[in-house]
Amino acid sequence: IESLLLLLVPRYQAEGKAYVTIAFGCTGGRHRSVHVAERIAARLRQEGFSPTVTHRDLQTAPQDSLEGAPLVA
Repeated sequence: IESLLLLLVPRYQAEGKAYVTIAFGCTGGRHRSVHVAERIAARLRQEGFSPTVTHRDLQTAPQDSLEGAPLVA
């Protein structure tokens, strides 16, 4: 993924594109996707880009959580 982005992002800039949206997902959105997004953003910063990272699901309850689920007898 990293090498592909480092190849494509400069080409998008050369075409005059103002931004590129890149999304990562995983079950729960709290571990794997967060780690990958942060690592990719750090690498892009090393190359002089200014990525903005938004963790969409970090503040929501995990999908496999029973918290708040009704009790079934």
